Amino acid sequence: EGTRVVQPIFLGKMISYVENYNPAKSAALHEAYSYAAGLSTCVLVWAVLHHLYFYHIQRVGMRLRVAMCHMIYRKALRLSSSAMGKTTTGQIVNLLSNDVNRFDQ
Repeated sequence: EGTRVVQPIFLGKMISYVENYNPAKSAALHEAYSYAAGLSTCVLVWAVLHHLYFYHIQRVGMRLRVAMCHMIYRKALRLSSSAMGKTTTGQIVNLLSNDVNRFDQ
């Protein structure tokens, strides 16, 4: 998030350079290049970190989903015959398909 804060600063400095353009100052041109490089670096770092974060969050969600499916399946196998009479196959399938999918979201 720090890179998202710094990006407008670099962009403001680049706009300031364009507004106050003076062809006689070569040092200002190098300064504008450094602002552009800083802005590009901020965008690149933000993109990499942002996608890496979402990758890990999706991975945790998938692990939770698999763990919940495992627990439901194990519980269904251990149901007694009287409990199996009260529970329909549709309820178990609903738990496995619809309710566990919420971990993916």
